[in-house]
Amino acid sequence: MIFKHKIYRGSVFHERRSPKSHLFTYPSTFFRFNLSQLDSLNTNCTFFGYNKPNIIGLRDKDYLRGKNLSIYVQALEFFSPLASEDQILLFTSPRYLGFAFNPVNFYLRINQKLEIKEALVEVNNTFGDRHVYPLKHLTKNADGFYKASCNKDFHVSPFNPIEGYYEFKFQIDTESVFLGVDLYEKNQCKMKTYLKGKANSLNENKIIRYCFFHPFDTALNSMPRILIQAILILFKRNLPIYKRPEPISEKTIINNTKKKDSSALF
Repeated sequence: MIFKHKIYRGSVFHERRSPKSHLFTYPSTFFRFNLSQLDSLNTNCTFFGYNKPNIIGLRDKDYLRGKNLSIYVQALEFFSPLASEDQILLFTSPRYLGFAFNPVNFYLRINQKLEIKEALVEVNNTFGDRHVYPLKHLTKNADGFYKASCNKDFHVSPFNPIEGYYEFKFQIDTESVFLGVDLYEKNQCKMKTYLKGKANSLNENKIIRYCFFHPFDTALNSMPRILIQAILILFKRNLPIYKRPEPISEKTIINNTKKKDSSALF
């Protein structure tokens, strides 16, 4: 069975617990793309363009190493060899009128039973850097959630140092998805975040309903929301600011400092 593209309507949740509390939640519209079926986007949906201009668009160069290779081919670098029936599902928000910013994208390697075999979490910061966390050893709990953890080694928020570790929590079925990332320091949960939503067929009617009628619940509004919350944290919570350090991890696959240095040569 080929898992089809989907559009999700749900919410994003962000709770900062330490050193000072700060919580917000927003309605969210996001998508699930089967990476082996991306070419179908150009033929099955009027408003959608895959590597082509359209109102809503998905571009290979916006993901992973930013190369002019399909997202599917790029993703294979970070997964173990796929079994014959395995598929990779990407949870993200495409470009709207050419604009989008995704702080995080999730890639789930699933089998025919919708069991998560591996995951890849792609993190983008506002400095133009990109980092990946390959999660090859997930455990399924009795509650049906898949969990994994790894050390934090990438600068994301100016209000957090590069310390601690992440706890990832995923759940997917035919009707919904839950994608959680919690930050821990010294065994204390410092930040709790998740993206969740209900699945809908990806067609013109659903795009009109969830994207055109609610344009500010898409990645078009991600950066303004980030800036608003940063201002609130800065002036209301008075938290210390941590400057962006030079990325040193090999899992930082786009280092904007190097990009600027190389462009300066020309």
